[in-house]
Amino acid sequence: MKQLLSVLPTLIICVLLASCSSKENPTNTTIPDVTNLKAFKVTNPGDLPSVNTATVESIWQNATSLTFTASKIGANFSGSDRTFTVDVKSIVSDNDIYFLVQYDDPTEDYLRTPLAFLGGDPTDPTRWTKLNAYDDGVSMIFEMTPGTSGAMTFAANGCAMLCHTSATAVANAGMYSEDTGKYDLWYWHSGKSNGSGVADDDAVLGVPNFGILTDDNNAENYQNNILDGPTSGYTPYKIAGGNNRNLSKSDFIASETAVIFANNSTINPATGAAWKSGDRVPGYTIANPTPTSSDFFDVQSKGYWANGKWTVKFHRKLITNNSGSDLVLVSAHQYLFSLAIHDNNSPNNHYGASQKAFKLIIP
Repeated sequence: MKQLLSVLPTLIICVLLASCSSKENPTNTTIPDVTNLKAFKVTNPGDLPSVNTATVESIWQNATSLTFTASKIGANFSGSDRTFTVDVKSIVSDNDIYFLVQYDDPTEDYLRTPLAFLGGDPTDPTRWTKLNAYDDGVSMIFEMTPGTSGAMTFAANGCAMLCHTSATAVANAGMYSEDTGKYDLWYWHSGKSNGSGVADDDAVLGVPNFGILTDDNNAENYQNNILDGPTSGYTPYKIAGGNNRNLSKSDFIASETAVIFANNSTINPATGAAWKSGDRVPGYTIANPTPTSSDFFDVQSKGYWANGKWTVKFHRKLITNNSGSDLVLVSAHQYLFSLAIHDNNSPNNHYGASQKAFKLIIP
């Protein structure tokens, strides 16, 4: 069950996967002539891929690629001015759907607004600074109910019709349609998702809410780890402890084994040595979610970086237990979608195919 509704004060992202339908259930009508992504149907359960391995299984060779060139999109873009190729594939069974997204990225970035130590006394808040850094990501959106923003539609303009960088007469800046649209948003974060195994799964709403409806427990999976100093500066709240869920202690803090920094401030657990200038601490701790029979944590996702390239996998049931907030995917139907890449840049900006939607075809 989706629980937490918030109108975003700033633009979050403009990337999404959308089904094309005039109702909450998909149809085969009103699909424009756009670039197709045809899912490959797998009938043997033993051939299905897994999000929990970096291996690109041989079954993916049977899936047709959707390939496009991504370039920077967004106001005040802070990333590098580059273009690169994005390759997307999909596999479907009677009950599940998978996506494989691959693209070049010279660096792997897991830390969103981490703290950096400036040297000196690690318990002194003035010896810590917050870095303007972000984790990598891939986001997709599914259109459950089409909407409009002025003359723009998702079919014609892709996720651009959901991006509002300034307040309007009806709502603050954020991601929403100006009409009654509803969209299913998936977002793999290299930090959050690789630490927890699940992607954000949100519903983007137009009239009358104008905002994003999130999985409440999913939102709590990524908890702030930065304490403001009593006068100025910052200190970490927690640092990695124990086996840290077998995650890198430089990039992740598993919440179930984390220890209080104030009581363990002598040694940096990531290096096993005393704190030195330039050491970083993740700005968030990451919980270990347990998928439930409700709508929590139903989009599994992990990414794997090697040799300057990300391989990102998504997996979800075609039909979840919350069709009110999750797109219902059905065999022999078609869906529009848009996809964006986040490369260590703020959520306001991303790389993608501007003013374009794609079409997912499920056989």
